[in-house]
Amino acid sequence: MMFKNLKSALEERETVTALKITIKDGKLPVELFHFPLLRELYLEAPALLDLPTDMSGWSELALLQLRAPTFKGSLAPLFHLPKLTNLKTAETPLHPLRLAIGGSQAPLRFLTLKDAGLKTLPEEFGELSTIEELHLPGNLLKSLPASFSDLKKLKWINLDSNELEVFPEVLAKLPQLKHLSLDGNAFSEEEKERIQRQFNLTVS
Repeated sequence: MMFKNLKSALEERETVTALKITIKDGKLPVELFHFPLLRELYLEAPALLDLPTDMSGWSELALLQLRAPTFKGSLAPLFHLPKLTNLKTAETPLHPLRLAIGGSQAPLRFLTLKDAGLKTLPEEFGELSTIEELHLPGNLLKSLPASFSDLKKLKWINLDSNELEVFPEVLAKLPQLKHLSLDGNAFSEEEKERIQRQFNLTVS
């Protein structure tokens, strides 16, 4: 059952598995971490500035969807969640992207960072080796780190509407890659023709 009110959800907190709520404060209320079986959280947080470092209350969380347009902090604490497989952010400023110190412990399979203002990705991005689908549309990326080649399980990438001028050659090193979208980048017509010819990919 999906709860859409934090107060009513707290009355049944021992059984709640999914929440879809709006938080209006600059930080998350401590009560949000009092759901021992919470697996899905859909969070609208128009004034959220940062995340707490201790997220032990979300030990069962598998999916988090976040929209926080005034965010100034880091997603790093989320990468310590032991069961998080799907992380989606939209219109949440994340540049510079900071990952968990010591590597990610979360078994992420699906990662979406849409319209996050990302100009670069950190070299340690390649440590997210469990990712199968990666969606990074609407950012400001001009290149990808060499460590991208370590994402051996990656099957699907969306890099639409970034600022790529040259095809990222590191993508050719991904053995499982089946779908790649690069529309709306800054490729010249000559580069688009080269991509079509060399990689059999049509780019608009």
